[in-house]
Order: sequence, then structure tokens, then C-alpha cells
Amino acid sequence: MVPASAGIHAWMAGAAGIMTLAVMSRATLGHTGQRLTASASTQAVYAAAIIAVLARICAVIEPLHGGPLLALAAFASAAAFIGFAICFGPVLVSYDKGRQRKNDARL
Repeated sequence: MVPASAGIHAWMAGAAGIMTLAVMSRATLGHTGQRLTASASTQAVYAAAIIAVLARICAVIEPLHGGPLLALAAFASAAAFIGFAICFGPVLVSYDKGRQRKNDARL
């Protein structure tokens, strides 16, 4: 039988964590006028988040290997959010809000 805490990890780390990345990336692309497609780097960010979630769930299911799996989960989760900052940070920092307003006014 699977421990109940595995479901909690799947729900919070998985659903909440990955959805947070998805909303942040979609909002960044949409509000900066970028194409709404997931680049290879964005896909790598999502892959790191999924690895983090799977490692957390496996750590609960297999407590004998819990320490290394939680370390992997922590590393992968940090990699996902740092990867987001690296991928989308330059777009957000260099975004010119006035330019977007001019483009919106033409429509």
C-alpha cells in the first residue's frame, strides 16, 4: 500500500509546484508579447520540476533510500526555479512596458 503522505507530496510538490512554473512561464510569455511556445530551456525547467516531484514521492514510498532521493528532489526543484529565472529573467528585466502599450493602442 502507498503511504498517504505520497499523495500529499504529489499534490503539493507536483500540482502546486509545476502549476506555479506553468503560470509564471505563460504569463511571462503572454505579457511580454512572446510566442506562447515552450522552448527547449522551458521544457528542461519542467523536466527538472517533474524529476523533483517523482523523487519526493519515491522517497516516501521507499524510505530506505529517502535521504538521497530527497537530496535529488531538492536539487531538481532548485534547478527548476533557478532555470526559470535564467530563462525568463532577461525577458522580464528588459521588457519595455511603454512599447507594449503602443502596440496595444494600434490594435
